Amino acid sequence: MACPLSAIVNARDEDPLVTANTASTYSRPQAPPGEAPSTPPTTSGPIHPRYASHKRSPFSFSPGRGDLHDRRKRRKPNSIPPLLLTPPKTGSLSNPSTPRPPSPELDFTTFSILAALLAHHELTFEVIKHLSPDSLLNLYSVSRDFHALANTRFTTMILSQSLTHAPESSRIFPFRCYRSLCIRDPLQRVNAADAKHNPQEAIRYVPGFQWLHMILHRERCVDDMVACLEAEGLMLPAPTTATIKKMWFTMDLPTNAQRGAMIRNAGFWTDQDLYLATLFIMKLDMLFTCPITGEGDLGLRKMLLGQRSLATLASVLKRESMRNQYEMLKMIVAFNYRPTEEQRALNEPILGVRPDKIGMLQYEGWGKNPGTLFQQVDQLVVMESVRRGLDMPKHYLDMVLYG
Repeated sequence: MACPLSAIVNARDEDPLVTANTASTYSRPQAPPGEAPSTPPTTSGPIHPRYASHKRSPFSFSPGRGDLHDRRKRRKPNSIPPLLLTPPKTGSLSNPSTPRPPSPELDFTTFSILAALLAHHELTFEVIKHLSPDSLLNLYSVSRDFHALANTRFTTMILSQSLTHAPESSRIFPFRCYRSLCIRDPLQRVNAADAKHNPQEAIRYVPGFQWLHMILHRERCVDDMVACLEAEGLMLPAPTTATIKKMWFTMDLPTNAQRGAMIRNAGFWTDQDLYLATLFIMKLDMLFTCPITGEGDLGLRKMLLGQRSLATLASVLKRESMRNQYEMLKMIVAFNYRPTEEQRALNEPILGVRPDKIGMLQYEGWGKNPGTLFQQVDQLVVMESVRRGLDMPKHYLDMVLYG
């Protein structure tokens, strides 16, 4: 049986905390349907003296501000502080469409990050190291201010790009050996040594964008060749990439005398390079004489290493060229085919090869000196290994089993 509220209040009259906690359970009675709600009835029995002065509520938090129930009735539910209803300031993040006020420190309407960067020359040349060569060429072509700044340090700009994207190729293929890929100094600066002998040719040469694209192309070709051989299970050591580039540089020399002098240069062609070059040639023979995918003849390797560039070998390994017998015969005609007297008399192309280019790749200067055959790079490697007494044949089995 539930106890009346008066009994609970009378029983805990001595303890004000218990009285307050118990009185907080008071609930206003509900009015019958159709009648107006009446005021809450007063409790029967004695009330603690601390709450005797209050009429409706057994306790009040702020007696000076009136009754708590009346204050709750007077309070509006949508009364929000006026600070939150004020419109946002002009140009704030909450309303970016509104125009920003003019700033004396920085005017965003005319600010250019490129112009601000060009004001610091050293920082500009550090940033352009991370641009791709195509992006650098586009910037050099469209920006007049950057064009003028780059001309003051053109060699620095090109070499920084080459050392960032292809440091090994930049060292093996120096721009001074490829004058056709260089340009005159944009500032017309001269070399003192050339000015004494030939004043008309005194303006120095600097590396151009063509040389930069050349070394990047060769970097990709060498990586592709190594990747294709490794995909066939023919592994190569990591330093082999530098050796292949040295073979490519030797192939660029147009005479046998220059090629022989280069291969005998122990500072450029070390004993390790000769060993790795022999290993690379051995792996090519293993690929081309494979009983499943190869032709079983060493002539294919000799023909590919006798071309003007190793880019042909890279395209063959990637299955981009020499995919059928017609393309192979066309390459053979350009390399070492000797036409008959009837064919010479007709003076017509053979398999698409011009008459003056038939069989010319095997001669010095790629046909400029038809009386002297080229010494190919694979022949030069064998000859130099014998001259230095490296005894390569005892390593052949290790080369075959490597990887």
